[in-house]
Amino acid sequence: MEKKEYYRLPLILFLFLISIACSISFDQEVDADYALEVTRFALQLTQDALERNASQSDSATANQQPNPSGDNGSQTKPGSETDPSEEEQIPCNDSRIIRETIKDGAVFQPGEKFEKSWTLRNEGSCNWDSNYALKFIEGTRMSGESFVQVSSVIEPNEEITFIVHLTAPDQPGDYTGVWRLFSGAGEELGKYWATITVAQPQEPFSVKSVTTNLVDVNPAACPHSIDVDISITTNGSGAVTFRPETSDLGLHPADEVVFNAAGTKTESYDWTIQASGDYWMKVHIDQPNNQVFGPYHFTLTCP
Repeated sequence: MEKKEYYRLPLILFLFLISIACSISFDQEVDADYALEVTRFALQLTQDALERNASQSDSATANQQPNPSGDNGSQTKPGSETDPSEEEQIPCNDSRIIRETIKDGAVFQPGEKFEKSWTLRNEGSCNWDSNYALKFIEGTRMSGESFVQVSSVIEPNEEITFIVHLTAPDQPGDYTGVWRLFSGAGEELGKYWATITVAQPQEPFSVKSVTTNLVDVNPAACPHSIDVDISITTNGSGAVTFRPETSDLGLHPADEVVFNAAGTKTESYDWTIQASGDYWMKVHIDQPNNQVFGPYHFTLTCP
C-alpha cells in the first residue's frame, strides 16, 4: 500500500462522524451534550487510526530500506563471483619411489655380489616407453649396469622395477653409486642410489690349532691303554674333517666335528700300546685346511 493510502481511511471516518455530530446538533430533539460526546469520540478514533497508520508506514518504509551489504538480502558462496582457480597441472614426466631393496649402509664382504632394485611409479601424465632408461650418473658403479632400459610401456600411475647387479669393491670402506631416470628427450626424472659399507675381509673358516694331552708315561704294566684327547680350535663356524695317525698303528679312519662358532672342541680316543718305546701322533685336517698338525711325541716305559 502506498503512503497516501494510509491517511485516506481515517479521513473518511472523521468526516463521517463529524457529519453525524452536525446532524445531531441541528436536530432540536437531540441533546447538545450528546452531540458533543459523539464529536469527541470521532476525534479520538481518528487520532488512534492516524497513529496506527503512522506506525505501519514506518514499518513499511523500514522494510523497503536497501541492504547495507548490497546483496539484496541474498547469500552467495564465498568466491562464487570469482573465477575458479586453475587445477594443478600434472607434469609430463615425474617419478616416485615406492620401495627398494638393500637399505643404505648395508654391510658386504669384499667381492660379495648382490642385487639392488627400485620400484618406481609413473607420477606424470606421459607414458614411459623404451626410450626411457635408468642410467648410472655418479659415484661407484660397483660393476653394475650403466644403462637399464624400460622394457614395456608404463602408463601414468603404473609401476616398474629397475634392477642392477652389483659387486662390493675389494677394499673396505663406504661406497655410493647413483642412477637417474631419463626420458626419451633427455629430461631428468628421479635420482636413486645404492649406499653400502664394505667390511674388513673375513678370514676363511679354518682350524687354527690342534693340541693333545700326550705326555711321557710309566705304566704299572704293559700293554697300556692311553686316553688321548685331541683338541681342535677354529676361527668360526663350520665342519672339520680329520684323521689321527699314530706311529705304531698308522692312519685312523676319518671323523668329523661341527662348530657353530669359533672355539675349541675335544675328541677322545683309546690308544693301546704294547711295549716300551718312543711314540708320536699326528692329526690330519682334511677339511678345511688340508693340513697336518704334529707330530706329538712321548715315551712309554713299561716295568
